[in-house]
Amino acid sequence: MSEVKSNQWAMAAPACFYVVGALCFGLFALLFGLVSPAAIPVMCAWLIAGAVGILIGGIIELARNDILLGSIILVFGALIALGGGMSFNAIVALPQEAMLAGLAISGWIWIAIGILIFVFLPSVGRVSWSIFVFMIDLGVAIELLAIGLIAGVGLGTGIMMISGILLLIFGIYALYAGTVFITNTVYGAPKLPIGGPIFK
Repeated sequence: MSEVKSNQWAMAAPACFYVVGALCFGLFALLFGLVSPAAIPVMCAWLIAGAVGILIGGIIELARNDILLGSIILVFGALIALGGGMSFNAIVALPQEAMLAGLAISGWIWIAIGILIFVFLPSVGRVSWSIFVFMIDLGVAIELLAIGLIAGVGLGTGIMMISGILLLIFGIYALYAGTVFITNTVYGAPKLPIGGPIFK
């Protein structure tokens, strides 16, 4: 997540963090049961729209030679936002039996996405302890969501509610992290803390 001074591209990560943070609020409301499952197609539309901005941001970060941020953002954009949005939108339109099968197969893919989040941890730990901690939060939230989908747990119950709470926590952190990057860049000094590295 290093700055490349000679590169003409500005850092796109803060905007991506803001988009991810906002999407997490919607996912929390859905998983926690604050809104009806009938809202799933609307949430899917927001996920797909968010994916456009996130994917553009990931490409920009890779163009800036930031392989860590670029890779994380592309996983968020392609698998979580675009993949999640398109798959759930397709699933809710299916007959009941096919819908249950679609949720189960999605659960297995979410397991892989959670593993990817944990794979990033050794590298993220070299950047910031707070990003490291909240990536763990996100990874656990995704794995709980995956288990819930495979087991057929309903929205607003048990493991889905816990996953929703963890996503809300990550969403709040994502909004803060985006603000840290923007504020510290604008002022040219570390005005807001994000924490130092855990690993050397």
